[in-house]
This record gives sequence, structure tokens and C-alpha cells, in this order.
Amino acid sequence: MYHKHLTRPAISEAKQASQLKLACNALHTVLCALFGSGKPADRVMSAFFRNNPRCGSRDRRIISEIVYAVLRNWGFLRLRLKDLTLLETGDRAPAAAELNQLVAEAVYLAAIPFPAAHLAKISIPPQAATVFARAERLLNRKIDSNVMVPAWIKEHVEQSFPMAQYVQSLCDRPPMWLRLQTQDRETLFREFADAGLTPEVHPFARNAVAIRNAQINLFTLPAYCEGRFEVQDLASQCIGAACAPAPGERWLDACAGAGGKSLQLADLMQRKGTLVATDVREYKLEDLRKRARRAGFPNIQTRAWDGKALRPQHRERFDGVLVDAPCSCSGVWRRNPDGVWTIKEEEIAETSQLQARILEAAAPGVKPGGILVYATCSIFKEENREQVQQFLAKHPEFVLERFPHPLSGEPVADGMLQVTPADADCDAMFVARMRKLKG
Repeated sequence: MYHKHLTRPAISEAKQASQLKLACNALHTVLCALFGSGKPADRVMSAFFRNNPRCGSRDRRIISEIVYAVLRNWGFLRLRLKDLTLLETGDRAPAAAELNQLVAEAVYLAAIPFPAAHLAKISIPPQAATVFARAERLLNRKIDSNVMVPAWIKEHVEQSFPMAQYVQSLCDRPPMWLRLQTQDRETLFREFADAGLTPEVHPFARNAVAIRNAQINLFTLPAYCEGRFEVQDLASQCIGAACAPAPGERWLDACAGAGGKSLQLADLMQRKGTLVATDVREYKLEDLRKRARRAGFPNIQTRAWDGKALRPQHRERFDGVLVDAPCSCSGVWRRNPDGVWTIKEEEIAETSQLQARILEAAAPGVKPGGILVYATCSIFKEENREQVQQFLAKHPEFVLERFPHPLSGEPVADGMLQVTPADADCDAMFVARMRKLKG
């Protein structure tokens, strides 16, 4: 559940003390921005490092680990520290003593290897033995899902959803999942080994590779710059696999964003046919264009779309349409733990209404006999199964279609699949495959 101790080169006591102080400063900045104005933690951290250019790559890594360890364990820590919940109102900033104790306990909870002497200097109480004893009790304590997430969240998941396991997964960082875009795996794996990386190939999804505790920036590797792999979580890859486009077909990725799934679909099509990627955010499509050029995809087209009904010339033109709808992002809380405490219950209904509008607008693009795939990175039933059921009730021309489970090959009998971290140490995502009847 928690990180194993990471091996790092020895650094001086002065350097370690500096890192701890910077971690306290970074945590102060994140908590104030998170609860004060709702800014995402990853953006705040990026700005913090831009404003502290003397932080090297090792500093950024250890500081980020500490801050995210606090956020992942916030539900537990907020019960332990007096008045910590008052920070969530945004009415006050964290005090120095609170920051010190949060950093000290986060180091233990995430098993980050700092000497006890340094932690004793910043922890409250200062006795290292006391801190160690308390930390051992924390590490051995069973995670209570009623503590680690807001209580109302349980009311919005299916009864069959493994909530306890999901909450437990939130305490740990998932691996970085890659999707291979090359036939020459031997050369690629040799380059990974030369870079000190140990790829773990999924036993069924053979193009999916997990990288754990990478000590380098994967985006600087020649193989990435040449488009021979993409960073894409395994759960996200399951969505493309559920689409299963055939070479030569014409597909629409209606909410393409930066295009991770667009690239996957184009690759599954063996770079034949056409993949039209649209999004309301033009800047996201520019990211996709760059990625497509880097990997040499000739079959990807990009177009801006306002999310309203498709024009008549685009209706019934596609063999398949993917609607990877905007959502609560509750399925990616392992990577963005701050979202657990910034989401509001009323946002689920608002997002569900937006999803329904987008699905209604994009579905007419499917030709008779074609495929409509609806997906989210959510765990909430209103955004997932209920959304699909409401759409089908209004559109009898669409029916759910079984498809092979992307991680096992077993049939998904009802055509709807919820992937969770328990499946393969990945994010949580939902996908439904529907067929448009002919005639």
C-alpha cells in the first residue's frame, strides 16, 4: 500500500535540511491555493518550482513526494491534527507547526528515507523516538474508507464497486504506464535498460508497460521523442481496446483533448483509414498535432468542435464514434489526490448534464451498423452506467454490445466495464460499447 524505501545517492545533512524546508514551503503554497481558490495541486507545484529555479531534479522529486504524500493521506491526517479541517474552508493558512508535523508524518507514511535526526528538528513533538513509534502505528493501521474520502462519495458509486479497495489504492502512487508504438520491442527495451528502467509488460495487454519509480524524465528519451511509445495509463488504454477500430475505418474521437486515445485508435487502425479528433479546446488539439507528427501518423485529422449537434454532412459518416466525456475525474484521484477534497457533491449532477448533451450531439455521427463508445475516468454511477441507460432509453436504435475485457480477454457480457486499480494497479475508468442497428 505504501511506497517502499527508494534508493538515492547520499546527500549532505545541510542539503536534506534544505529539502525539508522547501517541502514545508511548497506544502504551504499548495494548501493555500488548493483550499483558497481551488487550483489543482499539480499546477501549483509547477509554479512553485518555476519560482524556485535553484531546485534541481532531485529536489523536485523529493519535495513532490512529500507534498503528494500529505495529500494522499489528508483524510487520515485531518483527524489527527487539531483544527486541520479548518484549512479546507480557505479562511486561514496553515501554521508553521502544522506544516512541520504534516511533512514529518508524510515522510513516514510514504517511507521516504530521511534520517530521524532531521525529522526530529521539524516534527511536533521533537523527540524522534516518539515520532517513529507514532509512524509505525500509522503504517500498520487499516485504512478506513469513511475517513480517507468524504462520506457522501459512497452514495454515488454502484453497490458492486470495490470502494474499500479503491480508497486503499489512493494512499499510493500508481506506476507510470506506457503504450508501445513500435514493432521493434527488443530495441526499445534495450534502450529502457540502458536508461536504468525496468519495464513490466502486462501479461495480456502486450503493448502496455509499467515503469515504477523512474529516476529520469521519460519525455527526454529518444524513443519518446521519436514516437515509439506514449505515456498512457492502462485503464485509458482499455477504452481504445473496447473501441477496437479496424484498419481502413473512419472514426471520430469527439472529446480528444491532448489525443492519447486518438493516437491509440490510429495505431490500432494500423495507420490506415481516418481518425478525426475534435475538442472545444483548440490548444489541446495543437498538442495532439505535435504528438501525431512526432510519431508519423498520417491518418489523424483535427477539427475544433463546439460540442453542439454535428453538421448534416458529418452525420452517419463514421464507422465508430468515441465520446470520452468530461467528468469528475474521480477515477484518477491516485494521480491527483487533491481532487478528493476539492470536489463538491453538486458538481456530479452538473457534469452529468453536460455529458448527456455531448453524447446526444455526437451519436448521430455513427452510421447504421457502426459503433458508439462512451467513456469516462469516473467512479460515479450518474456519470457512467446511469448515463448510458438514460441514453439508450431515448435511442432504441442503439444497443449495448459485448466485447472482450482488454485485460483478460473474457467477455464483458453487458457491454459496460468499470476498470479499477484492483484490476492492474492503474486508474479507474468506465467504458460502454454500443452498436447502432441497421434499418
